[in-house]
Amino acid sequence: MTSITNQLIFSTSLSIEAHTIAQEYSQRISNIVKRKQVYLNTLAVYAVDNYLQCMGFATDWKASDSRNNLAVKLMDVADLEVKNIGKLECRPVLPKAEVCKIPPEVWSDRVGYVAVQLNSALKEATILGFTPQAAAYISLSQLQSLSDFLLYLSELEVAKSPKTEASSSLVKIGQWLDGAVDAGWQTLEHLLNPQQLGLAFKNAVSMTRGQKIDFGAEVEGISVALVVKIASEADGEVDILTQVYPVGQNVLPEGVKLSISDESGATVLEVTSRDEDNWIQLEFTAELAEKFQVKVVYRDLQQTREFQV
Repeated sequence: MTSITNQLIFSTSLSIEAHTIAQEYSQRISNIVKRKQVYLNTLAVYAVDNYLQCMGFATDWKASDSRNNLAVKLMDVADLEVKNIGKLECRPVLPKAEVCKIPPEVWSDRVGYVAVQLNSALKEATILGFTPQAAAYISLSQLQSLSDFLLYLSELEVAKSPKTEASSSLVKIGQWLDGAVDAGWQTLEHLLNPQQLGLAFKNAVSMTRGQKIDFGAEVEGISVALVVKIASEADGEVDILTQVYPVGQNVLPEGVKLSISDESGATVLEVTSRDEDNWIQLEFTAELAEKFQVKVVYRDLQQTREFQV
């Protein structure tokens, strides 16, 4: 049975399963003090694992050091691997304790430290709160709340998740030559300023369209325009020129990457903006019905557009 109070203090019963796991990892240790340490650590991790699963977070306790027989013998470790987030250290706290002790050996490779109070009979565990930073002793009165804990984990999960945004449909670029331009692709006058147009398009092309790409507030609101030019050749092939321009600025930020991949996903062409580049571009020839991908990457953000000639 579990319960959550209005103050978001989570309590859970330490079931037979919890004690069976604790017994499994402590029974082979001859030192009495160390054996008790492993037993209590295991119960604390069990409680946090139960709590996080109730809150919808995916965990992998079996992949944690606290379920490794050699690691628990050599270290004072009570970690829990949370998928897509990292390791939490789950420290047991005995009744009437005023501080949570965190051993120096777990001060790194942890995204946070959770204090778990065990009752005297070891029948119930209460998660008191957490701290994102390690110290030898953390006052229980200074722990952050469980509501802050859940928000903290959610923010970490978002921050560490792949930030990829791909197109939802295939852009049939071959039809552009017949005047059938896919929705969302604009004339360049709607995307770029007159000075950019004057620099960029000195040669006549059969069809040119562009699409704005927002990288969002995470990278200071930077936006670029992906521009695609297509011109037919006499042998049935088409010349394709892809370009990336800054929107609202004169130069691209350094490190913007433009790449072309074939239908299998293998990168065949790639260019990266340098300091003070006004634009970057890649030019290639494709056959009718051929598919390819254009990727625009900046920092850890990526957007992909899929095309068919």
